[in-house]
Amino acid sequence: MKMERRRKSHTELARRIVELLRVEGAEPGTKVAEQRLADSFGVSRTPIRAALRLLTETGILSYAPRQGYSLARPLDTASADAPGLPASEEDRLFQAILRDRFANRLGDTLSVNDLMQRYGTARTTVMHVVARMSEDGLLERGHGQHWRFGPAPDSLSAMEESARFRELIEPAALREPGFVPDAALFSDIRRRHQALLTDDVLQTEMRAWIDAGADFHDALAACCANRFLARAIRQQTRLRRLSTYHGGANRRRMRDAFHEHLAILDAVEAGDTDHAADLMLRHIRAAQDQRPRVSNRGVPPIARPIRR
Repeated sequence: MKMERRRKSHTELARRIVELLRVEGAEPGTKVAEQRLADSFGVSRTPIRAALRLLTETGILSYAPRQGYSLARPLDTASADAPGLPASEEDRLFQAILRDRFANRLGDTLSVNDLMQRYGTARTTVMHVVARMSEDGLLERGHGQHWRFGPAPDSLSAMEESARFRELIEPAALREPGFVPDAALFSDIRRRHQALLTDDVLQTEMRAWIDAGADFHDALAACCANRFLARAIRQQTRLRRLSTYHGGANRRRMRDAFHEHLAILDAVEAGDTDHAADLMLRHIRAAQDQRPRVSNRGVPPIARPIRR
């Protein structure tokens, strides 16, 4: 099961590598460096190598001894999916559960049998997906054979709770003793932001914006010496990334958010983490101000939850 989940993460990482190359306008022959990708995504070189091998097997990249990896063919700018990386049955089930949860079609508690019956999927597949969702903090073990959806920004009130929690932890991480900026990581985050800002936000694939924004917050967490704060920030970022994939995003707000990200990076790199923390607080509040209030004014009704 662990090997299967690792393979799944390598496939997702491969998709993110392709999206990064697409955003940067990479052309055939462009060199693809392991270390730069590892810095960009905040992972070690081992999963990067696995993802690059996968992309080589599908013909997206080519590899030559002593020369490394390079882009083998043009990338389709109109497609968000990496060619040659079809979604597996587990990927499809994972996404279906998230869609139903964020559309309020699933209740708070469910079991493996519930999911097997609802989606017509084999027990092994469901158990793998449940384990994956547990690792991502989406599911928590309940009583007996049941699982419970953990706290996630999947409703207006939960989004506000998440924002208030982030107001506490993200500025604090910047002020934490031992916060050390990572110049290489920040440079890559800045390059990705600037590349997207040159595009039309209404035309560019939304997932590229969501991933780049989430990676910005993860990058700051990676520089925080307080492991508890860093872990809490990463978990919030992971949950927000997943919920935004399925709950939608304010495209015009994304452009403003990216300018705010760059201003925060400027302050951090100038050594003024207090100012960076103030900017972060304003950034989180500005994002929340763009959301509808809990009263649901202007929010279309969603389906009633199916209680099990």
